[in-house]
Amino acid sequence: MKSAIDTPTAGLRISGSDAPIKRRRSSAAKPRSHLLHLLVLALLMLFMSMPGLGKLPVIDRDESRFAVASVQMAESGDYVNIRFQDEARNKKPAGSYWAQTAMIKLFSGPGERRIWAQRLPSVIAALIAVLATYWAGIPMLGRRSAFIGAGLLAVSMLTVFEAHIAKTDAMLLACAALLLVSFSHLRQGASRFYALIFWAAMGVSIMVKGPVIPALALLTLTTLWIWERGETRLRWMGKLWFWPGPILCLLIVLPWSIMIWQATDGQFFRDALGGDFGSKVLSAQEKHGGPPGLYLLTLPIFFWPGSLLLFAGFVFAARVVKGGKGSDNPVVQAMRLALCFAVPFWFVLELVPTKLPNYLLPVYPAIALMAGGAMVTILSVKEFVWSRRLGALLFVTCGMAITVSLMLAESFFGPAAAWPYIMGGAAILSILVTGAAFAVNKSRLALTGAFLSSLILNPASYHFLLPSLTKLRLADRVEAEIHASGARLPRSGGPEVLAHNFTEPSLIYRLGKDVRLGNQIKLDQSTAPGTLIVSDILRPDSETFFNEFKQAGLCRAEFAKIEGFNYSRGEEVVLELSEVIPCPPDAVLPQGDGK
Repeated sequence: MKSAIDTPTAGLRISGSDAPIKRRRSSAAKPRSHLLHLLVLALLMLFMSMPGLGKLPVIDRDESRFAVASVQMAESGDYVNIRFQDEARNKKPAGSYWAQTAMIKLFSGPGERRIWAQRLPSVIAALIAVLATYWAGIPMLGRRSAFIGAGLLAVSMLTVFEAHIAKTDAMLLACAALLLVSFSHLRQGASRFYALIFWAAMGVSIMVKGPVIPALALLTLTTLWIWERGETRLRWMGKLWFWPGPILCLLIVLPWSIMIWQATDGQFFRDALGGDFGSKVLSAQEKHGGPPGLYLLTLPIFFWPGSLLLFAGFVFAARVVKGGKGSDNPVVQAMRLALCFAVPFWFVLELVPTKLPNYLLPVYPAIALMAGGAMVTILSVKEFVWSRRLGALLFVTCGMAITVSLMLAESFFGPAAAWPYIMGGAAILSILVTGAAFAVNKSRLALTGAFLSSLILNPASYHFLLPSLTKLRLADRVEAEIHASGARLPRSGGPEVLAHNFTEPSLIYRLGKDVRLGNQIKLDQSTAPGTLIVSDILRPDSETFFNEFKQAGLCRAEFAKIEGFNYSRGEEVVLELSEVIPCPPDAVLPQGDGK
């Protein structure tokens, strides 16, 4: 017996009243359903991203570097050059820094640090990405599949994380989702307005992270052209060259590009393309390497709770395109697009030596829509038996791993409290019920349980659990101890801070630009009394530093010690905070002791 998706007509039938072939009539009859879906998706994304936005500390190292550079841009008024302290940060274009700077200007005063304001662009971008995924999915699979797929994107672990941090990846996700909007609508004969969306997304993405989204677009279009060459439906690609589109893209990209070229004599582009981008392509940068296949192994964790439908989504797409006999079937066309959007870019990333989970994020909208299509099929017919069982296993395994990891983090790095274990217990119960329900084809219950599991874990973790891990909040505790000592911070006109072996950029964000790190430090008689010193005394180079300190004829007074864990290095630390004081005339300094 043929399955329900063995033929194109069956592929349309499984979507029931939501099939693309009936979309025009149902959309006209029920316009309120679109608004309701959009409202629910917006509230869902906001509920996942807003909790903890201000309580979660700035994260080392990438978010801290972006946040520091944006603060310096806002304080200096130089919106062309990007700097981290006194060094040029020639890695990414200015788009994300401008967005953060605008929020700083709107919501922060001079010397203030409100990380929630700098994270707002990521929240807005994640919201756009979810709504755009729904918009892209309607002509591909219909409202119901698009709604489920966009919802899965909204609650996925990586989307929620990127919405909480002040970096580029949530913005890149939004641009990728708008790219999919353009492709999906143009393939269904939509107006050239969608070509303008394509070029706007290209321009913004270039200003955010250079060639990433153009590479995704090129791989998608090339793969589709190879697959569908000779078919009349390829004519939609010609609409992309609607002449105002490239002009719009150039208007977005060229002004700053010309200014930064003149300001740096072209050095920005040599560093960004030949240094940052090129080194990631050719070798594992900053120890972020991994073998091919790493994204395949980790996707079920970072796409969770969508891992419930991950395998079923790809099986659904593969069986639809395999069973499709003609190019006019909307579902076949949709799944061709989704596969060409996700797979080639993913394959290239698996070959690139530098690997980070967020690199795969731009293809999440296509993966989510495949999962949404599979879910609507499963709700309609008894299909994907082994895919459901594997999905249940992946969902339970990854969900348990995430929950247990959060509870262990609370045990090791947070205060003793009962509520994280209550939350964890509720999440585990929901995860187990969801997995069991999906395995036995109780699919509606399983879908509800998947969303419920994420709603239990994510908002509470970001608002309560993660901010309570005080042993990890080293920079915040340094700031608090300096305040408690009565000293002023550098960002408030206070003295310099010398941090010779605790060099995390979060320290600069919390204290201010005038923090000297490592080889920036020069010890001599010009080191003013009142200068603050931060030293990790567990590291062997601290003794050498204090010997040099003594030899420079300087004295200090310790006023605080902070014990914690540096997650960037993966090691225990004991930070000693001290202040340079005038040496008494008769002071005798023992060897190896700078006090």
